[in-house]
Amino acid sequence: MVSEQIGESFTFHLKNIALLSFGQDSVYEDIISPFSRIYFITSGSGYLIIGNQKIVLEAGNLYLIPGFISCTYHFGSGLSHYYIHFNIDQPNGLSAYSLFSFTYKVIASDLDQSLFRRILEINPDLQLPHHHPNIYQSKLWLNRKIAYKSVSQHLETVGILKQLFSRFIQTFQNQDINSLLKYNIQPILLYIQNNLQHDISIDQLAGIACLSKDHFSRIFKMIIGIAPCEFIIRKRIEKAQFLLLTTDMTQDQIIERTNFKSDSYFCRIFKKYTSYTPANYRKQRG
Repeated sequence: MVSEQIGESFTFHLKNIALLSFGQDSVYEDIISPFSRIYFITSGSGYLIIGNQKIVLEAGNLYLIPGFISCTYHFGSGLSHYYIHFNIDQPNGLSAYSLFSFTYKVIASDLDQSLFRRILEINPDLQLPHHHPNIYQSKLWLNRKIAYKSVSQHLETVGILKQLFSRFIQTFQNQDINSLLKYNIQPILLYIQNNLQHDISIDQLAGIACLSKDHFSRIFKMIIGIAPCEFIIRKRIEKAQFLLLTTDMTQDQIIERTNFKSDSYFCRIFKKYTSYTPANYRKQRG
């Protein structure tokens, strides 16, 4: 029941899909995207660099690159791969990437290969407009929504996306999720997500949870893994990342939307969590 509730809380949106081959070595450095990616390598080789981890691209394997992380791509000449770009909506304020333990690489089964072929077959015209992320990650393409021709096409597409995404999940944090539901923390997370432009006090959150301030703070940290104040800051940073990559808002407008108290504080905290200044982070979009 817990697994069902959490699984149903995430909404998947397909952005792009195609089969692509590289005729020469292609390198894209420090790319940050607001969407996640799944690759299926059919031939050739290359590598990804995510943080300090180098991941070799090999034929017959699936690869996951989460959204909003810096990744360097090296596609060797002769590499051929299916790519899927997608978004995951998280209405309860939690990221799928914080709820589960993930691996970036898994061996593709016969079923996985069939699923890639099938999702491309029913979505044949969703290739990227250009190979370089700094060109195709423009606002027009980022905000494009797919117009499905039928309900069955939509349901099948989302079903395949979920199935492929599930292949990368290593560990389900069942105890934490049970506690999340037991202590009714989900409304707290939703409240935070919906009020990032306002002041949010621990007293307010404790009142919603019907707990004392100290008891609420202990329970929240036990379940989420970090203190409420830290969680709120991270959510403000996540929203700033999204706005920097997907809108043309000025920095002052983003600060207002995320309720940082000054430009200097926003820049300092943003760089602490992302290793980029806000201006340099936006440049990764192109």
